[in-house]
Amino acid sequence: MAYNRVLLVSPPSSSYLGAARPPQNLGFLARALLDSGITYDIMDMRVGYSFKHLRKKIDQFKPDLIGISLVSLEYRKSYALIAGIREYYPQAAIIAGGPHVTVVKAKVLQECPQIDFGAVNEGEEILVELCGGKAVDSIAGLLHRVDGNVVYNGPRTYPEDLDVISWPTYEGFEMDKYIREIPLNSSRGCPYQCVFCPNKMISHKFRKRSASNVVDEIEHWYRQGFRVFNFDDDNFTLDNQRVYDICDQLEQRGLSEAELRCSNGIRADRITRELLVRMKAVGFNYIAFGVDGGNNKMLKANKKGETIEEIETAIKHACELDFDVKIFVITGMPQETMEDIEDSLRIVQNYPVKRVILNNPIPYPGTELYETVMKNDWFIKQPEEYLNSVVENVDVPVFETPELSVEQRLALLKRCRKIEKAVTQKAVERMYKRYGVFAKIAGYIFASRFVEHLFFYNMTFRKMVEYVRYKRQRAKKKNVEQFA
Repeated sequence: MAYNRVLLVSPPSSSYLGAARPPQNLGFLARALLDSGITYDIMDMRVGYSFKHLRKKIDQFKPDLIGISLVSLEYRKSYALIAGIREYYPQAAIIAGGPHVTVVKAKVLQECPQIDFGAVNEGEEILVELCGGKAVDSIAGLLHRVDGNVVYNGPRTYPEDLDVISWPTYEGFEMDKYIREIPLNSSRGCPYQCVFCPNKMISHKFRKRSASNVVDEIEHWYRQGFRVFNFDDDNFTLDNQRVYDICDQLEQRGLSEAELRCSNGIRADRITRELLVRMKAVGFNYIAFGVDGGNNKMLKANKKGETIEEIETAIKHACELDFDVKIFVITGMPQETMEDIEDSLRIVQNYPVKRVILNNPIPYPGTELYETVMKNDWFIKQPEEYLNSVVENVDVPVFETPELSVEQRLALLKRCRKIEKAVTQKAVERMYKRYGVFAKIAGYIFASRFVEHLFFYNMTFRKMVEYVRYKRQRAKKKNVEQFA
């Protein structure tokens, strides 16, 4: 059976990350449908839309296939949404995709009987083949039902050359609902084996787009007035030469007002001072590092594949070159003692970084962390409970270890929030130090919970802050050029 009208839906989310940018996953799917001449519409419920709004969209668009993107956090709420869709509009088939489907596969369709199909791993080709009427049992990567049983057709072979996959142009998306920043994925997959990372379950093989293809996408949006671009790759700098090539292309095409960010994190062992200098010269200003261990003992335990010396050297170079640096750290992992955690906390407070995120570890299904906690029966909350109630910034431990009790973890999380606030406060004070006492006041205000909440949950305020941040970066660059 062919499908001619597809409604793509991103469910609501309680994540503090919110919906600042358009959902790239739906962007890629929408572009694949567009290229294939299949009519589609979008509903990103993360921007504040309710089920009432979704019903109205369904009434207006009348889809014959509805696609839902699922993540493991709050998956039960997504199941309830899907059940509501089926009850309200039973004539449409429903396909689910996203990380949760990729990791747990058939269990999703078993737990949510309203789902007709599941797309495992990358969904562009699966969705187009399904809509085109290809026999369901011959679509690799598809989950479907046969006589009440869930059947998986087996893994799909994906293209090595990502240039064959069209990048998102977001036709039909409400771009005014987001900050003016375009998210980019210039590669897919990561070959490293970090025990806490669910992304390796999705794609552990690194595949990349060419430098010219990446800059084509940047130039497309640049010519439409966009200036801020954020690389969300799992491992943007794995291929150093490709990053150099991207920098060269940006320069050759005269995209001199672009600000480029790597806020999802880059590996310290895949960066050099020389590469950072080149990136800085073409507009890269914001870099995040996943530290995830304050000493070599914990980096080895977490299977990071890099050393603390490499990490500290990379942070030092980035700070010296005046990048806005963000650091991610997971605290309270298996084998980690309070002494180990002190090493992590020393690092995040030892450098003039802009922001620190000290994460409460959440064992995601499919990760080695999940298996370790399950094997040792360390769960305080069972997965079904914490995956549907605990998000990244909630200070509720979901497991304990012989090294750290529940009480120690609660105290640690409280301390971590104070350190995060202190780092932010100092960063703002450094930015405005020429204004004397005002810098202290500004630091106190911007590090407050109230302003943090505004930043993540009030889009008007977020847009204002992002505009000021971009203008500050442009002013800094002009000053450097003037005195060079």
